[in-house]
Amino acid sequence: MVRLLHLELVSETLRTVSKPTTQVCCRIPTKKELTNMLTSILGARLSWHFANGWVFEPAIVGPDIVDYTLKEGPHAGRHAIQHFYFQRVAPGVETTVWYEESGALVHITWYLETQTTHRFAALPAWLAEDMTVYRGDNQDPAFIEKIRKLSSTKQDWPRHILNDEGYFKVI
Repeated sequence: MVRLLHLELVSETLRTVSKPTTQVCCRIPTKKELTNMLTSILGARLSWHFANGWVFEPAIVGPDIVDYTLKEGPHAGRHAIQHFYFQRVAPGVETTVWYEESGALVHITWYLETQTTHRFAALPAWLAEDMTVYRGDNQDPAFIEKIRKLSSTKQDWPRHILNDEGYFKVI
């Protein structure tokens, strides 16, 4: 009960101090979501959103993999299973980081109480130039061959940096 009251106070504080420049993806969890708060991102099945229109659904976070499908965004239709490194940095704050077949490096910080995320990713220049080439399934050998060819023949630098906020819902 005390934890729920604390979470309600946190929600009210966030509503009070939010700025008009807050990104569209930022949100305050509902009472139901607070009651069903995750104790870890591991094992969760999510609908995961970023301000620039990216929607990963479903995104399933296993003990050492994330299995996601990009439902909306620059390379909608992509399905991938990525092996990640995990760390709990504080109660309610966890991180995952992985290296993709394109050479992209992705780091996610998960804030479980607010159901928000911070993404830092460094994408190869060739991928940032045309994200549609990333549509496909990284479990398909033909797709992997196509990406390896692009990464060996196209320019890697300068890296395109994604440094943004998002949110997730448990589904």
